[in-house]
Amino acid sequence: MIGRGPDRLTPLADTNKIELSRLFAKKGLEAEPIQQTKLRISALMMALCTTALVLTARAADLAIFNTVQVKDVVKTASIPVPARAQIVDRNGLLLASDIETWDVYVSRVDIDDVSRVSARLASVEGALPASVLRRRLVGISGRYRVARDVTPKQRQAFYDLAEPGVQFERKLSRYYPNGTLAANMLGWVDAQRSGAQGVERAFDARLKEGGAPLRLAMDMRVQFTLEDELKKAIAEHKPIAATGIITDITTGEVLAMASWPNFDSNHFNTALPDQRRNRAIADPYELGSVFKPLTLAMALEAGMKMDQVQFDVKKKMVIAGRTIRDLHPGPSPMNATDILVHSSNKGAAQLALLAGADRQREYLDRFGLLDAARIELRESAPDYMASPNWSRIKTATIGYGHGLSVTSLSFVAALAGVVNHGQKLPLSVLPTDPSQLNPVQIVSEETSQNVRTAMRKVVTDGTGRRADVPGYGVAGKTGSAEKWDPATSSYAKDRNVSSFVAIFPWEAPKYLVFVLLDEPQGGLSTSGQETAAWNAAPAVKAIISRIGPLLDAPYSPPDRQAEDNLSAKARGER
Repeated sequence: MIGRGPDRLTPLADTNKIELSRLFAKKGLEAEPIQQTKLRISALMMALCTTALVLTARAADLAIFNTVQVKDVVKTASIPVPARAQIVDRNGLLLASDIETWDVYVSRVDIDDVSRVSARLASVEGALPASVLRRRLVGISGRYRVARDVTPKQRQAFYDLAEPGVQFERKLSRYYPNGTLAANMLGWVDAQRSGAQGVERAFDARLKEGGAPLRLAMDMRVQFTLEDELKKAIAEHKPIAATGIITDITTGEVLAMASWPNFDSNHFNTALPDQRRNRAIADPYELGSVFKPLTLAMALEAGMKMDQVQFDVKKKMVIAGRTIRDLHPGPSPMNATDILVHSSNKGAAQLALLAGADRQREYLDRFGLLDAARIELRESAPDYMASPNWSRIKTATIGYGHGLSVTSLSFVAALAGVVNHGQKLPLSVLPTDPSQLNPVQIVSEETSQNVRTAMRKVVTDGTGRRADVPGYGVAGKTGSAEKWDPATSSYAKDRNVSSFVAIFPWEAPKYLVFVLLDEPQGGLSTSGQETAAWNAAPAVKAIISRIGPLLDAPYSPPDRQAEDNLSAKARGER
């Protein structure tokens, strides 16, 4: 029935529209066409279904395949530690850097079987032994550190155990990519992230600031060569210790520094104190005859004219009841050059006495040999004099390198100054600015030239023939010194220190190489000899042969006949 007025019937569709209008009106909303509403509801349902499917799939994936990852997310902690600046060599090659490592812990409350878990943990490289873990875990209720500073590979191995009690603590650790290379010079970083030795200690504040890498004067190629040849000499001559230093004479930069026994900075805590010691700067030695060029310089500074004074080295020489002898007596008389060429102790003692005690003390001070060497490394030890009493016999023995103990670094700095046109520069492990160098004139240019000439003669005609490298103009001096034995209060005849110092090219020296072997042994290759001419000198030759091309050192094609004559002399020396 069709109604009239207000009683008129409304079609069903229209009724729905009215009800929807009332519903939205009650909520303060404007009614929408029914079709749009249906579309909105359908879209919402589809979105909900899709989300549910994704969550279900992810839950299944985690439950079936990634159980350990969920645990790891929960049980990996991070310790915010500021990054320490890298250390690089002069060419930018990496020497030290911070890397991300982990300490591994195990929570006692999560362990159901201590013996089983201890055995499984101990199977991973870097973990404590199972017996130690069992003993420690039995008596605790908290957590215990199983391993520290583990690598990503080691962490994965612990991770793969899937033990619920294993926890990881992420942190930064110091890493030395070259292992033992230059370790005694670089040092290490302790558990408090502070530098404990060497470069790490000397520049600790700078490195803690982070930022740009700390660039050293070291050339990693030269450092490797020095250590490699030193290793060969150690294997052949079996010393108890050894050191080596290579410097740029004209800048004071230390290009390489080696000490043996050595260690790996990554494992400093397992190294013995004797291995961690940087002997190149910390151990004073009575160096013996390598000291003679310094004595010659003092005599020349006292007014002696080169090669115009003759010294009788044949007669017996006794001072204060002590007899001074030559290991291999040479011709007599000798001039100043001959004294170095034949390494005469009697001649060097007379040079020292000619200079006098006062001048000797003055020049030793000028040379920096009465105090610790100036360098940034804090382990640098002072030189040592057995007695402060500057007697006549002390003046004489210091002349040939006895009675005064100096470090390898101190000696290198002193001789570098004498041969560098008489200009001494402080040594540095950092690159130097040529415009900021302030050399100190310690001897005259004439004295410097005369000393270099005599040292060249040592290599061409004397005890240093086995150190010559054709084309590089090597000059040098051997040193063989008996060691003082405190137990007997005398010098030990069967224990000596062997060393060789070389400069090249000798006319305008650019580089200095020094090698020291402590108590080398004679063998077949040396005809039983233990002196520097047979061990330290050949080692220096091998080093120069390899680093000369690396450093683009000045090279002059050798006179073949002259070199053949030199080789014949070297073969004939005994």
